[in-house]
Amino acid sequence: MINHIGFAVPSIAEFLQRNQVLYGRFSAGALIANATQRVNEMFITDGNTVLELLEPAGPTSPILGVLKRNPAGSLLHVALDVDDLESALSSVEKAGGRVIVDPVPDIAFDNRRIAFVLLNGHVTEFIERRRIGQGR
Repeated sequence: MINHIGFAVPSIAEFLQRNQVLYGRFSAGALIANATQRVNEMFITDGNTVLELLEPAGPTSPILGVLKRNPAGSLLHVALDVDDLESALSSVEKAGGRVIVDPVPDIAFDNRRIAFVLLNGHVTEFIERRRIGQGR
């Protein structure tokens, strides 16, 4: 199941202002300072689709390379919910892909683990679903 679609943008506030005609009716979540991923992020939604806007949080942000190639911003990844993160990663590796960010708890998802993979030129984020008995 698709959790969200991620976009790298130079500035979340400027992106929302410039694209008001497209996303003005979307509800915006809180701005999240994600030190682990070295980005600031905000989720916006129209009630069906969720977009994650990511801006660099300093000179070591991993999205700076994307923004250097695409200064106005770019599609970054599609994020999928998975039940078993290790199994999903193994399946991608068996298909010829590779893990580009190892599993790590992420503040944006209540510390559920995420990982990023590259397969056939596309980046996909896996988000581990909450297990029974796990908090919210």
